[in-house]
Amino acid sequence: MNDELRFFHLQNGVQMPSVAFGCAFGDWVGKSDFQGFLPEQAWYAVNAALDAGYRTLDGAHVYGTERIAGSILGQRLANGSLSRSELFLTTKLAHPEAPPHVNVSHLRTWDTDKVDNIEQRVKDDFARTLDDLAFGYVDLLLVHWPGTFAGKDPLFAREARATIWKTFIELYQKGATRSIGVSNFTEEHLTSLIEDVPEVKPMVNQVEYHPYCQDRSLQEFCKKNDIVLVAYAPFASGAFSMLQDTTLVKIAENHDVSVGQVILRWHLQSGRCVLPKSSNPERMKQNLALFNFSLSEQEITEIDGLGNRKQQRTCPDPSSIV
Repeated sequence: MNDELRFFHLQNGVQMPSVAFGCAFGDWVGKSDFQGFLPEQAWYAVNAALDAGYRTLDGAHVYGTERIAGSILGQRLANGSLSRSELFLTTKLAHPEAPPHVNVSHLRTWDTDKVDNIEQRVKDDFARTLDDLAFGYVDLLLVHWPGTFAGKDPLFAREARATIWKTFIELYQKGATRSIGVSNFTEEHLTSLIEDVPEVKPMVNQVEYHPYCQDRSLQEFCKKNDIVLVAYAPFASGAFSMLQDTTLVKIAENHDVSVGQVILRWHLQSGRCVLPKSSNPERMKQNLALFNFSLSEQEITEIDGLGNRKQQRTCPDPSSIV
């Protein structure tokens, strides 16, 4: 099946693959007392993902995996098995300070009200990211979060977002990134940002989105403003027993595919790109095998219906950020 859903076109004409490999590794769903990133897992996983056929990697400065990904990609560029034109690399900057119980370095996170110069910090972190990757540019640069987790001043938060976005526009216009967008932005965050800096709208909004965490109003807003919505944690990071949901299991059986494939296909047919993550090579291949079956309108409606209950999240609720 030659499926048109293999790529989404951004508002500036850049063609973005619809399925990317997420490069955040660690424990985030309460399986143990430890919560933090484990970048060492990337050595195996990124190699396996490339072997499985992924050419789109979704990273972030805070993940601590960009040096690893850059080293692996560099080896393949050196031996000729990969070319830069085949790759689509995403990174994110401006991650706020994490809660005290989360093991994330303060060197990679910062609150906008605790730095002397927001613009310079963004540029410095971006330079570190490019150094880690050993690449001259990225394909997509995202604002990781709309503000600090403990922020109380909505006016300052709004001004800080505008400052970060203007810095992103400067990097974009210089060619340091082929496209720019945001992550974890609500409709309210997007509305104020577009009002404050109308010159270039975000091209992408990457948010937690899965059958148990849906926001149709946000999706409609993004569609109206030509912003591509990207779903991270499409399987809810294995939480809430979602992969055992009877509705999803039945649909998977109807198509002789995995529940994960059903969820990813639902995202694509609903107009969202996806970021599946796995350390299992067979599941990695499954998560790319989404273009030889199609869900019916009834099946889409049934999965949509799973979002009618209270949202269940694996990450902080961005609506709590002023």
